[in-house]
Amino acid sequence: MHELEQLCREIDMPQAMTARLRSVEPERRFTAGLCDPDGYEQATERLRLALGDDPDGVKILAAMSVAAAHTRQMYRDRDIPPSVFTDTMRCFSRFVREYAESFGRYGFDRWFWTGRQLSCTLFRLGALEYETVLENGSKMLSLHIPSDADLSDRAVEDSLRLAKTFFDTYERSYASAPIVCSSWLLSPALAALLPPDAKILRFARRFEICETYPDDTGYKQWLFKNASLAPQDFAEKTSLQRNAKRLVLAGGKIGAAKGVLRGETC
Repeated sequence: MHELEQLCREIDMPQAMTARLRSVEPERRFTAGLCDPDGYEQATERLRLALGDDPDGVKILAAMSVAAAHTRQMYRDRDIPPSVFTDTMRCFSRFVREYAESFGRYGFDRWFWTGRQLSCTLFRLGALEYETVLENGSKMLSLHIPSDADLSDRAVEDSLRLAKTFFDTYERSYASAPIVCSSWLLSPALAALLPPDAKILRFARRFEICETYPDDTGYKQWLFKNASLAPQDFAEKTSLQRNAKRLVLAGGKIGAAKGVLRGETC
């Protein structure tokens, strides 16, 4: 359990969840598969079947936390700085806290996503995350926006600089890959809901929109912390929440969009 305890300390896992993880004997049979870029999805499904009933995701979180020790060695083998490992693995504590925001108790339900971090295909570099993706034979960097991301101009620019240095140094085959982002934060609908100088809009203007997805409802999780909420139950704590609720109740849509960093090709 030493590796699990060490990880929990490094990533600031809530103490209540750390205590629950201590009570679980981690399943270790799927560690290598969880850290395999080409096999983590299948390994995750096999792990879930092996674990059986796991209502708050504690057992699968324990297994993935132990697998992170294997990921740590992968970082060491490639001389990737330990700080990048820690920043990237903070996804686990962040997801646990997001679960609490949605359900009022600590848990983990992002098992379908964290194989990316464990398999060294997704890295947190400053405010943002970058995933190496091969799509139709073309390499690209898929940019992800964590819920705690600072979207100020300086933080975004610093992250983009860190990404350039990182991929030039550690993932050279992706050094010139276009940076693509698919998110509700790029939705054209937000322009009518926010002041023109809002950080979200300034971030979105960095991208040339390639596709729009007006029916996408992913914004519910990130803006209202619950993907299953009905519009009449949307919170109204911020002006964006209030404006979004008003729009949706009137029959409008938030949606999402895909864009490529300006100066690059869709």
